[in-house]
Amino acid sequence: MIKLIQKQNILIMYYREGKSQREIARLLGVDRKTVRRYINKYEEKRKELEQSSGLVDPGELIQEIVEPPSIP
Repeated sequence: MIKLIQKQNILIMYYREGKSQREIARLLGVDRKTVRRYINKYEEKRKELEQSSGLVDPGELIQEIVEPPSIP
C-alpha cells in the first residue's frame, strides 16, 4: 500500500512536471498500474465536478489529492 505522500507525488509529477506514468513508477518504486489508478481516479473526480456544476472547484480537487489512498 502506498502512503499519502506518494499519492500526492504521483499527481504532482504527472500534472506539474509532465512525467510519464512509467517514469513516475520507476522513480517512486511503485507499480505502473498503481500510478495509472491514482491518475485515473483524479481525472474521474475532475470530470464529475465539471459535469455537475460546469465549474471545477479547486477545493474539491485538493480534497481528492489529500484523501488517503485506499486499497481497491
